[in-house]
Amino acid sequence: MTHHKLRALIVLVLPVIFGFGPCGPIAGGQLSDPEVKERITDFRFVQDEDRCAIEVTSDKPHSVTVNCWAVGKQLFIGCQDCEGKTWSETIEANPMARVRIGQQLYPVKATRMQDPVAIERAWNFRLQKYDEGEPGPVPEGYWLYHMGSKR
Repeated sequence: MTHHKLRALIVLVLPVIFGFGPCGPIAGGQLSDPEVKERITDFRFVQDEDRCAIEVTSDKPHSVTVNCWAVGKQLFIGCQDCEGKTWSETIEANPMARVRIGQQLYPVKATRMQDPVAIERAWNFRLQKYDEGEPGPVPEGYWLYHMGSKR
C-alpha cells in the first residue's frame, strides 16, 4: 500500500475508532457540534446543505450521513434499503435523534411516513434537490422520516 493510500485510510478510520461523527459512507459515534436550543419551525435552510448527519442512540450514539431536504418548512430524511440498518432499527425503537445540518445539531423526533401519496410527494422534492431526474415512483425498500423539532 502506498504512503498516500495508507494516510487516506487512516483519515477515514480514525473518526470512527475514536467516536467522532460519520465520514461519508462510514458510520460514526456521537456528534459534537453545538446544539440549537430553540424550537425550529422552518427547516428550509437545509436546502443549502448537500448532506446531513443523523445521530440516534440506544446503548451508545450512532451517526450516519444521510440525504436531507425540505418540503415547505418541514425536514425529511430518507433511507434506501432501510430494513436492518442500525440507525433505522434504533430510530424505530427510540424516535428521539439529533440531526447535524451544517455545523449545528438540531434535536428532533423522527416519524416514519406511511402514506404513499405523502411519501411520493416528498420523494419528488428529494429528486429535485439532488438533481436526480424527473419525478417518478418511490423505489422499493425506501423509508421516509419526517423530522420534527423536539424543542
